[in-house]
Amino acid sequence: MELKNQAMIYDTIIDLIDVGIHVIDENGKTILYNKKMMEIEGTEIEDVLDKNILDVFHFSQGEDSTLLQVLHTGNPIFNIQQLYFNNKGQEIKTVNNTYPLLDQGKIVGAVEIVRDVTKFERMLKQSSDRMNQASNTFEYFFNEAFFPYKVMETGKQMASNCSTILIIGESGTGKHILTECIHHEVFHSKRPYILLNCSSLPEKYVDEAIYEATNKLANSEGGTLVIEEIHHLPSSSQNNFLTALTRERKYKIICTMGEDPIDLIANGQLNKKLYYHLSELTIFIPPLRERKKMIHSIINYFLNKYNNIYQMKVKDVTTDVIQSFIEYDWPGNLRELEHIIESSMKVLDNEETLQLHHLPTNFRHRLFQEHQFLIQKDSIMPFDEYIQEAEKYYIQKALQYHQYNITKTAQALNMSRQNLQYRIRKYGIEKP
Repeated sequence: MELKNQAMIYDTIIDLIDVGIHVIDENGKTILYNKKMMEIEGTEIEDVLDKNILDVFHFSQGEDSTLLQVLHTGNPIFNIQQLYFNNKGQEIKTVNNTYPLLDQGKIVGAVEIVRDVTKFERMLKQSSDRMNQASNTFEYFFNEAFFPYKVMETGKQMASNCSTILIIGESGTGKHILTECIHHEVFHSKRPYILLNCSSLPEKYVDEAIYEATNKLANSEGGTLVIEEIHHLPSSSQNNFLTALTRERKYKIICTMGEDPIDLIANGQLNKKLYYHLSELTIFIPPLRERKKMIHSIINYFLNKYNNIYQMKVKDVTTDVIQSFIEYDWPGNLRELEHIIESSMKVLDNEETLQLHHLPTNFRHRLFQEHQFLIQKDSIMPFDEYIQEAEKYYIQKALQYHQYNITKTAQALNMSRQNLQYRIRKYGIEKP
């Protein structure tokens, strides 16, 4: 067999196997990255290949990358959970086995194998098995200006209603916190709080997981069942769940979703009857980019949180930090902001004010890119090219603002859907 054919076979096998594979060379640059890894980390091959891992992903510290740890020490690492963010600001959680690559005793790189099956194990550990008790309360967050007042007021009013509650908001907007507040309002943490994430739950376990959760709540004389990302339930399970909602019960059910329900229904991802049943009591949580007037209060909340955790005394952030946060679009919402604050506080040395240079390098780089997307170092961009880049950038921002809803974006831009779709294809714009 020719070497060319062998290489093709190896590449095909690597992309077909159901584990993520990431290989870096001795300089920390990616040299192999399979399709499963792209799926897990939400990236494309061109975003990662031949780039230093720290230029693409953000970790609390460079040493926290298991790939870099193995590259520097030469010691393999097994079954380590890792939390980090990709170049879009989206949170990633993995469980890794990482090994050094040796050539005649010299370390020439590292390979990481990520097992996707840990999603279900993690879901079970965090919900059905542990039955975590909710700790957040409305009283605490009313004083913190963490959520818009209307969200808190509506949530508190709906908590006493026996009907199922639906919470709609983008990933990272704080839906989980709000479900805890509702649980505490009803049960005061005296009953179980069970959370099932449908996006992490393999289809064959869905009905079984819901059945076990409801049985535990029934045997506990009450509690709260939270079904996250309800639209990820298979259609048959959505029908079964709708039937279960009509039965009398002593526990509370809260469902959440991170996308527009009308779009989900149109795409066949959400049962229309199920949505109409859930929509009787609905709470909408706006994304962080729509509540930037609250951003200083939210920053202070996270400062206080990590001051308590790390025994620090950080009192505030500088004006330029606040301004940079206001100008940023926050695709990862509150979750991304929290991670930025926590990472920044870890590099402080008895300082009481968090400054711009304390922010993670990758984040500052993204800020710079948003402001300087048209500037080139060595030349001025030709006018036609400048106009095209400006048009592409503006359409991307409009799509992001409307959660990639074509109809809403076209209306906001005062153009037809066909015109917008043509430009999306023209510029190769894709939903992240």
